[in-house]
Amino acid sequence: MAGSSISTVAVVGFGTMGQGIAQNFAEAGLDVRVVDRDTEVLARGQAQILANLRVAEGHGLVQDPASVAARIASYSEDDLRQALEGAELVIESVPEILDVKKEVFARLDDLPEDVLIGSNTSSFTVSQLTERMVTAARVVGVHYFNPAHVIPAVEIHHGSDTSATAIEQMIAIMDDVGKVPVRVRKEIPGFIINRLTGALEREIDLLLDEGIVSPRDLDAAVKASLGFRLACIGPMEAEDFIGLDTAYRVSNNVYKGLSNATEASAALGEKVERGELGVKSGKGWYDYTGIPLAETFAKRDKKLLAQLALYRAAQNSEG
Repeated sequence: MAGSSISTVAVVGFGTMGQGIAQNFAEAGLDVRVVDRDTEVLARGQAQILANLRVAEGHGLVQDPASVAARIASYSEDDLRQALEGAELVIESVPEILDVKKEVFARLDDLPEDVLIGSNTSSFTVSQLTERMVTAARVVGVHYFNPAHVIPAVEIHHGSDTSATAIEQMIAIMDDVGKVPVRVRKEIPGFIINRLTGALEREIDLLLDEGIVSPRDLDAAVKASLGFRLACIGPMEAEDFIGLDTAYRVSNNVYKGLSNATEASAALGEKVERGELGVKSGKGWYDYTGIPLAETFAKRDKKLLAQLALYRAAQNSEG
């Protein structure tokens, strides 16, 4: 991996995404400071990263997990200024609540002018986040995908005040740390992939609500067809192979019957109300009762890391 143009990064917010982002930078050899208001979150996050690194070691992707984890230093919210001192890049990764994010960016506004600032927002535009800032020109959206330490792509998006220099710097850094930066050319909520995912999830809601398929069968179908193909052939490439005439006819036949819902399904809302939030609560569409959280994550990461090796091999063969 090429050496990064920076040496020190601060990640504000150490939840699921913040952990993966911090791990990505640490694996690239950078010093990382992580900040969170919850000391228990800081402790759990450090433990999870070490567990992730040990899984990666088993795939030959990391050497000496303990030394990589040691590059990540934890700070409480009260020590935010200390954590940010000397950082050349700051990534915001707090919960996806607009007012919370705006407050963070207002607090980052007085950082030295040469500090690049990024946001891992998954839905808000940069212009929304920087409304209270004077130095919005150095803020770039850098949207990672879960798990952030494994999935190669990051979406790079800008606000109305973001400078071209800041965008170029962020793209270069993401290249340096082994990511695949994808440029979003215009401001739009949800960017590229979350908009595609939203369309897919809306149709999934309809299929489940109408009893057309079970969650387990749906996952099996996607993994053995659409997911299998998309790992190496993008949707536009796939249309070329299918034939644009065929794609045109199928689209006209199918579109009329697709869901046009503007809200999440009642079934999903009911699960949230019951506290069935997925892996983190022990139950979601599947039941994880009695299975240690670290074991569940390790099982997922082993499959994704094997897929990552195949992805990199395929990219190298094309290049």
